[in-house]
Amino acid sequence: MLKKIINLTMTFVLSLFSISAIAQAHSHEGDIQPWKIGAEIFLNSNLFEPDFGDISGGLYTTDEPGFDVNIAKGAFTPGNWLRFQPVGQLQFWNGTEWSTTAPNGERIEITDALGNAISYRTDGVSNTPAVIGEIGSDGGMHEHLEMSIFDASNALGGSVGAYRIQLKLFESKANSDTSVSIATSPITIVFNRGLEHDKFELAVSAATDLNENSVFVTETGTLDIQQVKALGTYYKVKLRHIGDNKFELIEAEEITGIK
Repeated sequence: MLKKIINLTMTFVLSLFSISAIAQAHSHEGDIQPWKIGAEIFLNSNLFEPDFGDISGGLYTTDEPGFDVNIAKGAFTPGNWLRFQPVGQLQFWNGTEWSTTAPNGERIEITDALGNAISYRTDGVSNTPAVIGEIGSDGGMHEHLEMSIFDASNALGGSVGAYRIQLKLFESKANSDTSVSIATSPITIVFNRGLEHDKFELAVSAATDLNENSVFVTETGTLDIQQVKALGTYYKVKLRHIGDNKFELIEAEEITGIK
């Protein structure tokens, strides 16, 4: 394993700590509130933190977050459907990092307005886009969908931890899969399954920047860089902060298929 010390400027190090602190300070609760301008859907936030342990849903089911169109900022077309396309794969927080391995084969299912089960697994997601609901005559809509976690035995249940899924909103005409407007950025939903608040917020903090090239977690002192080029080859790397504005390279995984 190649090891080296990377010297960073004070400005860069401080910016990493600032990004992490800002991510932890944000609270992402309540409903997903989209609005539309032209053909683009905008969002009140790209990160939401529901809890499978909420009172209404019990340990393994929730209907949060809901979907509540912000008519004042931009109504949708009456009679059209608000929909979402599953993105990526289910990820599990193992206490130190996000992983594509679930302890007991867990999956998350969302039941859409037509009764279809949209499945998120660690090896992928359902290809079928979901229907959230029909846009009302005022251009608005407020719906809640049932979201549940299942274990490998196909029963409601899930190991203690955090679970991350993503989806992209789009609007279509009724009974059509063709988009007439779309949100350019995906929504990240991080579910709490039995974690204490501070441990869950650590998972949320690490999830905030997973779509970005680098993620720094203050509590563990690790910096993940999703893609870096060295000597003509691309790598996914993990570094550990060792003080004095220095990071030590502790892992390097070659990324294939990038030209």
